[in-house]
Amino acid sequence: MKTLQKGFSLVELLVVVAIIGVLAGVGIVGYQGYTDSAKERVAIANYNSVVRFIDTELTLLNNNIQTKSAAIKKYTTSCAETAKTTTVQYDNTDSTHTLAEFLQGIMCYFDATDGYGSSFKNPYASTKSQVVYNQTWADTKQGEINLGLVSVVAESRSGVPITQADVDLSVGSTRGGTFIVEYFDAAASGNAGEKKGKKSTLK
Repeated sequence: MKTLQKGFSLVELLVVVAIIGVLAGVGIVGYQGYTDSAKERVAIANYNSVVRFIDTELTLLNNNIQTKSAAIKKYTTSCAETAKTTTVQYDNTDSTHTLAEFLQGIMCYFDATDGYGSSFKNPYASTKSQVVYNQTWADTKQGEINLGLVSVVAESRSGVPITQADVDLSVGSTRGGTFIVEYFDAAASGNAGEKKGKKSTLK
């Protein structure tokens, strides 16, 4: 006498496949949300680190605790060249050392490839540096930290009011001046991508 072998029917198999598909879909969406929030947390943590680093340097230089920065090198022609220049630190008493060189020196300190300090890669584009100098807003990418000169009076730029006095002091070719450190949570178009910013002055 033959015994019938029982198996899954086609309907049962389809139901199982459908359930697996739903679970996989939910998992993928959840994972995507998790990775996006992780990137955002890393990017903002890096922004806060850059702001603290700059605040420390400004405290030391602006109050004449030191005249030469112990951390920031005077920018030369590129971050690779700046990193090789071990003896030329940014000198706040030297009129030939400019605000642009100070900010570009900070950019190189955090450069992802040739940084001589902490290397910050953009979490949204791991092959690129997160800290950039005076990036035009149209070219700003998601997750970037821009060390920007301010050239236009604005009611708010990255949450910071910009006055005419700020614009007058924000000149890259001068020894000191006003600048803004700003983080973008999306690619900028106009000011749509701005998230947070901090205005500072090198005296």
